[in-house]
Amino acid sequence: MKSLLPIFLIISLLCTAITYVALDNIFMAIGVFLVFIVTSILVFVPMLKKYDQTSKRFHECYHFINNFIIALSIKKTIGGALESTVNSMPDEFVDIYEGVENMTNEEKLNYFSTYFQFYVYRLFLQIISLWQEEGGDILMMSKYLINEARNNEEYMSKCEGLAKHKYVEIAILWFFTLIIVAVLRFSLKDFYQMIKKQIIFIVSVFVLMAFILLTIYLLIQKGTSINLKGANNEKEL
Repeated sequence: MKSLLPIFLIISLLCTAITYVALDNIFMAIGVFLVFIVTSILVFVPMLKKYDQTSKRFHECYHFINNFIIALSIKKTIGGALESTVNSMPDEFVDIYEGVENMTNEEKLNYFSTYFQFYVYRLFLQIISLWQEEGGDILMMSKYLINEARNNEEYMSKCEGLAKHKYVEIAILWFFTLIIVAVLRFSLKDFYQMIKKQIIFIVSVFVLMAFILLTIYLLIQKGTSINLKGANNEKEL
């Protein structure tokens, strides 16, 4: 995600250059650049970073649940399974774990629901609670949970792949559209000189840039709208 801003900077500069070529006005071009870069910083980058965090958290959640249940089936204790699972988790999670070392193992698992804000984690807690009360084969008891988590994991990976494919397709389409605008500007010089000062032409260029901005927003919104149940009132993330 560190490469996000340079990508949006390139998009902003490209649209700025096309605006300048089309309107032959540096101030209007700078205005387009400012709108694009400010929108990217305040809207697009936060949207993508939020999704990136959600995606990483779910992958971690799936990894934690899967490893914990396997470890529990072997070690037969919550503490042993927890210690074994934490060692395979990212540093951010390990730091959280070390910060709640005074809690009981059950309290730790419940506390982690603030980190893993997903329906599958709450289902995991219910299964662990049931196992503590009644015993049994934790692998069999967790079969549905593991399948549900795996299906969501595969679904997210598939959606991410499709979203990237769409981003590339739309980027290529708009790139060639903007190139055509530039080519027409130089190939129809006489016609350009006649219309470049007309309000309808200037407005049309700005409408084109606004439409590009809207397209980027809709693409990001669609690409980051993953149908997963969250922790807050069963909202989708």
